[in-house]
Amino acid sequence: MNGKWWLWFALAGCTPLRPYQGEPPAGLMCDRILVPAKSLSETLGTAKPGDCVILADGTYSGAFVLPEDVSLAASEGADVTLTGGDPVLTIKGGRRSMVRGLRVVATGANGVSIEPGPAQLVGVKVAQAQKSALTASCMKDCADKEVALTDCEVSQSSTGIRVAGLPLRLERGRVAEQVGTSLSSGSGVVATAGAVVSLKDVVIEQNQNVGVLLDGATTRATLDGCTIRNNQGRGVWAQGQVRTGVEPSVTVTGGEVSGNALVGIGARDASGLVIRQARVLSTKAIRVPIDISRSEDVGDGIGLFTGTSGVTVEGVTLADNARAQVLADQSGQDVRLAGTMSGGRFRVVVQRTGVAVTVEPALLDAPPMELTVRSGTIGLDQ
Repeated sequence: MNGKWWLWFALAGCTPLRPYQGEPPAGLMCDRILVPAKSLSETLGTAKPGDCVILADGTYSGAFVLPEDVSLAASEGADVTLTGGDPVLTIKGGRRSMVRGLRVVATGANGVSIEPGPAQLVGVKVAQAQKSALTASCMKDCADKEVALTDCEVSQSSTGIRVAGLPLRLERGRVAEQVGTSLSSGSGVVATAGAVVSLKDVVIEQNQNVGVLLDGATTRATLDGCTIRNNQGRGVWAQGQVRTGVEPSVTVTGGEVSGNALVGIGARDASGLVIRQARVLSTKAIRVPIDISRSEDVGDGIGLFTGTSGVTVEGVTLADNARAQVLADQSGQDVRLAGTMSGGRFRVVVQRTGVAVTVEPALLDAPPMELTVRSGTIGLDQ
């Protein structure tokens, strides 16, 4: 855009304006630009659809509400932090709603809450929430409420990203270092209640629980080129998905799942799982009690448990997972396994299933006794 932009200073009782030379921050389309002269909350309260609120260097404390179709961004090169309220920032959403270049430091339960979208976040960092760093939820008519995150970082909270009922797209960025010990807390990404999640080129690492947790019959996910590593729980875990038609419910393409614990990629009571051209490496073993006198080290690359069906694994490299490269235990129909497998104690182990699993006979191993399974459904924190 060429020409002058008008810069509005929001003051109590008056709104003087003066010419503003230059463009709004990249990616924003603004009818007006507002710059808080005193209170960011007051400025947001006066904003109208199509407005952009631009922030100078500094820390802004409070519980902020971004109205529908209003954008909020740091000025070019500015270091801007929002902190305080619970949540710190509530985004009402809208097709022109964008948040760009801010840091959100939570002092209470939640960092950013999106109700219900659509919204775009670019270059946003959220940390230190006692519950969820970022939540996005929708109850009805959710297909057009997509939340799109690009180059964002979510860290050091109890749960990283929690999405329910709506589409969420995350490209690049990092989800790391969540810490929590109850149910699903400590997990990087938790998707439930029919969420449709797309993760591309994202790093999800060093979370105390699961890297990516997918829950529910209608929850769907695609992971493309992601790095999911060194989580202290399972890397990717799908539970309860029901495939409709021929489309997969969960697809993992490319990328690397490595250094996680118990299971690299696993599913329970799920149908429609596709894993292609990925690398599943170095899953760590955790000692699991068998009975009062015995325990076993459990650490499998891919685990397919309790009725999981409609599974395709092809072109996948599995190496150095501590126990089995693939374990199919009580799996359902139409499970096809192919890939290169090395290291660990076993390659492919099929047990307690009366349904044939399609796998190269040369890859099958038969342990001297059934392998202990740690495949329980993971509960969800409220």
